[in-house]
Parts: sequence; C-alpha cells; structure tokens
Amino acid sequence: MKKSILLFILITMSMILVSCGEDERADSFEGMDSKTFLESITLPDKLSIDVNLDEVKNPSEAKTYKADYIEFDKQKLIDAFVKNNVTEEKIWAEGPQIIASDGNIKEFLSIYDGGKSFGTVTDTKGGFSYSKEINSIPSEKLDTVASILFNDPDFDAQKYGYALNSDYASYKDLDFLSYKDTLADIKRIFNVAGMPQFDVDEAYSLDLETITSHYKLYLNSEIAEDDRKNLEWTKDDECYIFSLRQLVDNIPIVNKGWQMPDGTKASAWGNPMPATCIYLVYDKTGIRKIVAYNILNITEEKENNKLINLYDALNALINNYSLTILEDDVSIISAELCYLNVPKDNMVELVPGWVFRSAKAREVDGTTFITYKYDVVNAVTGKLYPDRW
Repeated sequence: MKKSILLFILITMSMILVSCGEDERADSFEGMDSKTFLESITLPDKLSIDVNLDEVKNPSEAKTYKADYIEFDKQKLIDAFVKNNVTEEKIWAEGPQIIASDGNIKEFLSIYDGGKSFGTVTDTKGGFSYSKEINSIPSEKLDTVASILFNDPDFDAQKYGYALNSDYASYKDLDFLSYKDTLADIKRIFNVAGMPQFDVDEAYSLDLETITSHYKLYLNSEIAEDDRKNLEWTKDDECYIFSLRQLVDNIPIVNKGWQMPDGTKASAWGNPMPATCIYLVYDKTGIRKIVAYNILNITEEKENNKLINLYDALNALINNYSLTILEDDVSIISAELCYLNVPKDNMVELVPGWVFRSAKAREVDGTTFITYKYDVVNAVTGKLYPDRW
C-alpha cells in the first residue's frame, strides 16, 4: 500500500514538473527580439530561415469573426466594369453572365452566386470575373509571358522561364499610366462595384522588352501550343498585373491554399481550405481582366483574442521539421499573420493564423527545382497545420 501511495506521488510530481516545463517553453519567446530568438534555437540540418523577422508585423491580439460569402449586386458590377451596351445575358451553373460588345471589343462579366440563379448548388460563390476581348484576342494571351493568376512556379515554369513574374519590375511606371494612378483608378472602380477593403499583395509592370524575351522562351519550350506560336506584341500589350487581398481590421485574408489535416484520414488529397483571391490585369484600356472569388462579408464579431506571437509560432514549425530527417535544403522564406478562412456550419469562421511559406530545393534532371508549401499555425490556440510537399 505504501509503495502504491509513493508511486502515485512520484507520478503526480512528474506530471506537475512536465506541465511547468511546457508552460515555461510556451512563454519562453514572449517579448524576445529576433536576434535573441535566433540565438536561442537550434535549427535542424538543412533548414534555414530566410525572413527578416524584424519586418514582420507581430500584433498581440486580433478578433475572430463569422462571415458569409458576398452576393455581389449585378447592376453595381455592370456599372463598375462594363463599358459597352449589354447584348446578351446567360445563366450558367456558376451564376449569371453578361455579354457586352461594340465593334472590335467584347466584354464578359460572370457573377459567382453558388448556383442560385441556375438552381443547382455549387461551391463557386462570393465573387465574379470580368474580361475584355479586343480584336478577338483574349487576355489569356498573357499566359505565354507571365503568370496572371500568380501561381507558385511549377517545374515547367522554372525549366522554361517564360512565365516567371519575378523577371518584371514591381510598381514601376508604364508609359500609358503611372502605377500610382492605376491603383487609384482600381480603387475607384472597386468602390462602385461594392468590393470590400483590400491591399496589394504583389504587383508587376509588364514592359514590352521583357514580354518579348519571355515570348521567345515560350516559343523555344517543348510545351508551346500551335495556336500561340504567332502572337504579335506591341506597346499596347504593356500592362500591370496585380494580386490583391481582402483586408479585415487591416489583416489580410489568406490568399494561398493551405491544409487543415483534421478529418482527412479518408482523403489522399488532404483537406484544403479555401483562399480569398483577387487577380487583375490593367492595360491602356483600363481593367482588362479580373478574377475574384471567396470574397467575404462579416456577419458577426465573436471575440477578441490574445495571439500566439511570431516566435512561438515559428518555433512550433521548426520543431515539426525536427521530427524528420531533411534530405533536401529547406528554407522558410516568408511569415505573415493572416485571417484563415475556415468553413463551419454553412458559414465561414475567420481565425487569425500565422502563415509560413517554405521552399525546398531538389535536383531534377540536372536542374535545381524549387517546390513550395504553406504551413499554418492557429494564432489563438497555437496548433500547427503542416502542409505536404
């Protein structure tokens, strides 16, 4: 009996000591600066941090919200984007489509209403797309020289180089309109359309010289399509391309796909969470193309939360990397607090979370190829949601 009591006391004390140790580790990075943090951790072999941590906003608190997908007003979108007389209206599964034309110009406006107009429920909602064809040439012509949907460069993009946005200057003025005036016009149009607050995530100025050099790379690639081998390029093709993000309390809603592993045991593809995205092309004619989806309307403020700080979140990711042996070089290349778009009970819950982007270098056929992934730490609970390579 005495041995049992002694054993019980020892186990209880051990649990208390472990608990205290965990609490001390959980609070160990509170109030640290980046230099002290980096000196206090040990990185696994082949892992590096390529982020200026001092430039990362590290708020101490943020609210959680309930939200729903915005139902955009058709007339407001027409007033904002369509410049010519409407000649045709159609109803598709994704929602209504408005077609306008005049001479050599044809405009297409599609509104994503989740199948409400069509009568069949779809997941395409909370957004719209607009495009303008001039002389029967769609804006998709730019796909041969840039990534207008701002995808992380895949193997083909890195191998052939024709769609790498990084070759273009950011925020550089083009001859037809300055970057500043272009952004001001976009804001004016968005106000008419009823778009919520946004900021610029990425922006590139597509100049003719770089466009033509990229097109040569496209023609020399093994994946050039026959109907795109005789495109002509002039100064009229110069344009700005934008990746924009919706803001809530000046915090961006995440615009990259991320994985929430909860409840994914039966799925080989994981459990991808929705991203809120706005992609836009602006040329001398104005907005040439825009794609916006999963745009949200706040319906309820839930609570204000004390947040897990940047260094605790980053340490959770580092510890996760420590659980495996890294065969390739991995670098954590960005960190940012965003709102996570989490579907819940036919609504959406906006939860603050730390989003980390990592890059892994590996050799493929003698060429160094970079793959990317996005790991997320819930900034309220501290729970890590690691992505897969």
